[in-house]
Amino acid sequence: MPQTYTRTQRLLHWLTAVFIAALVVLGLWMKERSGANIWDALTNTLYAWHKLIGFLVLLLTALRVIVKLRSTRPPYPPSVPPSTIKLAAAVHGVLYLLLLAVPLLGWAGVTAYPALITVGGYNLPAMPGIPQDQALAKQLFEIHGNLALLLAVLALGHLTAALYHLVIKKDGVFQRMWCQRGNPKG
Repeated sequence: MPQTYTRTQRLLHWLTAVFIAALVVLGLWMKERSGANIWDALTNTLYAWHKLIGFLVLLLTALRVIVKLRSTRPPYPPSVPPSTIKLAAAVHGVLYLLLLAVPLLGWAGVTAYPALITVGGYNLPAMPGIPQDQALAKQLFEIHGNLALLLAVLALGHLTAALYHLVIKKDGVFQRMWCQRGNPKG
């Protein structure tokens, strides 16, 4: 049986994956509605959830980085070539960077706009050092959106590679992050 990441690492990974999928759907849906100039309770709810979940992704990613620094990575199966391991490390590095940058840019944008209200009337804290400036907010949202699309594409590529290892290669790479019984605690 292949060695796996800790339960904590796997839980954080899969929570992040679910949240990113939700954010992509919410982001595209709210962008479509705002682009059609539909500003109603549904559009406001989509934005509210997008902001809340995006902030949760930022917090989860910070926690993931801390856990990653304190944990060891399970080894790749011997059949995985070093070039594949290097490519995977590069993709993971970019994914982590985007998992931090995209929500930070969104948070900066809603601070600059300002539009900090989320679900249930809860307000995100304003990002320190960001002035209220709608022109700045527009620029931040544009960068946020473009990087979010890049994140979605890379996440889809990551998922495709994982499924390739599961279905085609059958080499145990996927199982390192999958939820199974008898895995290490943590």
